[in-house]
Amino acid sequence: MGIRPFTDVLRDMRFGETLDELGEEFNKLVQAVENTGRAGEMTLQIKLKPSTAGAIELTDLVKVKLPAPQKGTSLFFATPEGNLVRNDPRQKEIPGLKEVESNSKPLKDVAHG
Repeated sequence: MGIRPFTDVLRDMRFGETLDELGEEFNKLVQAVENTGRAGEMTLQIKLKPSTAGAIELTDLVKVKLPAPQKGTSLFFATPEGNLVRNDPRQKEIPGLKEVESNSKPLKDVAHG
């Protein structure tokens, strides 16, 4: 007898449930990578141990690390006292600035001849 392909063993593990779980988790991973544009990871861990009946017991664990969506950032400025504030404390404020109302008239169409 030659070497049995690993995929055949994988197909038989937990009566096919391991392979089904791998397929479902892999699909979720592909979608998350596509949606976020970031990397993800999937690991299949298989432990083997001898059983008392002369067989080998296999235990599997599927781990998936989905990519986290990128979050926005916030910019703050440090004060000399060590506090964080939104406005740059080194920047002087310009007094007297106010919003001006627009009194402009609608533009007219001019035909070019």
